[in-house]
Amino acid sequence: MSESRPRTRAQRRRSRQIRLSITTSVFLAVVVVLGMSLSNGKASSASDSAGVVRDREVATAAPEQDKAGGKDKPRATSTPKVTSTPDSDMAMDPQVGIAPEPTSATSVNAEGGLVPVISRVPTRDRVVFLTIDDGYEKDPAFKNFVVANKIPLTMFLVSNAAAAKPSFFSSIATVKGSSIQNHSVNHPNLKTLSAAGQRKQICGNATMEKKLFGKTPTLLRPPYSEYNQTTRSVAYECGIHAMVLWSVSMPSSKLYYGSGSKLMPGDIILLHFRPTNGVKNMKKLLGIINAANLQIGSLTDYVK
Repeated sequence: MSESRPRTRAQRRRSRQIRLSITTSVFLAVVVVLGMSLSNGKASSASDSAGVVRDREVATAAPEQDKAGGKDKPRATSTPKVTSTPDSDMAMDPQVGIAPEPTSATSVNAEGGLVPVISRVPTRDRVVFLTIDDGYEKDPAFKNFVVANKIPLTMFLVSNAAAAKPSFFSSIATVKGSSIQNHSVNHPNLKTLSAAGQRKQICGNATMEKKLFGKTPTLLRPPYSEYNQTTRSVAYECGIHAMVLWSVSMPSSKLYYGSGSKLMPGDIILLHFRPTNGVKNMKKLLGIINAANLQIGSLTDYVK
């Protein structure tokens, strides 16, 4: 029996060592597992935190809710600033003077029942006159520009064209010095018509414009600048005081002079109502008038 006890102690010591080793291993394993769990928890927390930030960013980028109707309102975005506004587009640049009423006017008298024909106004005043024909095209931007800057225009209208939208021309006519005048009923070459045909065109326009605008025209511009003695006679019968041609024309963006190469006092400038570029071309014309040290006069103030 005495010989078996040491072996038993050794076995017990060995057993304790094994148990201690196992316990240590288990403890280390637990520590490792706990460490990994803590690490994963921090990572998850960081991820969740990042997710919250991203969600906030998305919420910021998302459209706002309309409190009244619950509809999405578009989020404001950064866009380039527009340097040109409707108000600035309407400004007269350069500034051109509008001539005051003259101290004296040109008297026009029919001789022998024939109305006089004029293409320039005999005046020493530094003024030119803007006349504009037809009325088939009605550009609201052009109308607004003319009215905003109080530019006096003498409008020679085809009555059939004017009848389509008379308010367009009435608005322009509110500018002091502006007027609505006769350009026939439907723009024929008057020279090719009989006296009766011309009477229908000239008197017919006068009757229609009286109905549309409340005034009978006193000036006539024959379409295509074509007329004959019959035209002058019939015009007189229809209440016309003078037939007005022109000395300078601007069909688009360029001036064409009847004589010389620059604007002169008394020039009558021919324009047309156009569908586009009316404001652009008018601004160019105003620049030329300003450079010539001229002002814009009212044709009906100078021709009576």
